[in-house]
Amino acid sequence: MLSWFMQTNVFTRVIVLGVLALTGLAFGQAQAAPNTKPAEYYFVLLSRPANAPQLSKEAGEKLQEEHMANIRKMVAEHKMLVAGPFMDDTVLRGIFVFQADSAAQVQDWANADPAVKAGRLAAEVHGPWLIDPGAIHSPSEPPGMETYTLVLMKNGDHWNPTAPEALDARKQHAAFVQQMTDQGNLAAAGLFPRSDPGELCGVEIFRVGAEQTAKLLQDDPSVKDGLLKTEIHPWATGKGVLASGQPLP
Repeated sequence: MLSWFMQTNVFTRVIVLGVLALTGLAFGQAQAAPNTKPAEYYFVLLSRPANAPQLSKEAGEKLQEEHMANIRKMVAEHKMLVAGPFMDDTVLRGIFVFQADSAAQVQDWANADPAVKAGRLAAEVHGPWLIDPGAIHSPSEPPGMETYTLVLMKNGDHWNPTAPEALDARKQHAAFVQQMTDQGNLAAAGLFPRSDPGELCGVEIFRVGAEQTAKLLQDDPSVKDGLLKTEIHPWATGKGVLASGQPLP
């Protein structure tokens, strides 16, 4: 048996290029749908479990088709707004962004994905993701793909949310995020509530490459003070869904 990555890497990339343009379309449709409460966005981190079952080439391709069909279904139902794969080969495989009423609802949706049900992917839900709703747009025409740098913001060595200086640190971080947005470096950014479990504090999506992103983050006061630490990954999504990124190589 070959690994999932070796069996379906090319196949997956081709399918993803076609489907991710549709995921962005969902946002434009969802905006028109009646909604009596402010939108809440939830971030789903998809990873490859260490004990993921091995599949034949045929079984892998069939499961991949089912996975992508489920994405199309979530888009058509105005639930999924953003999807995209990580472009480096790590245990992290991609992300979803949903509009929903609760984290529990999103977990149910994510768990219903065929690849998750089969044990090929694991879904970790965070949120609400406190981003500017205006950061997500309808996709461009013609559809295409762009690359970004997705940064997982995690608790640093000096992180203490109950310390008196924590509020000031959050204000400084917010000012840095605003500066990056104003300068055109940042497409979307937001923290998660303090009640969100785990060490992941928030997610930032930069419009520039990984090397430049790493340099910019050195000026983040919260990173310099050790309150936050960063995990940087190249990532891609449908063109126009976020403020423009870099062309897909």
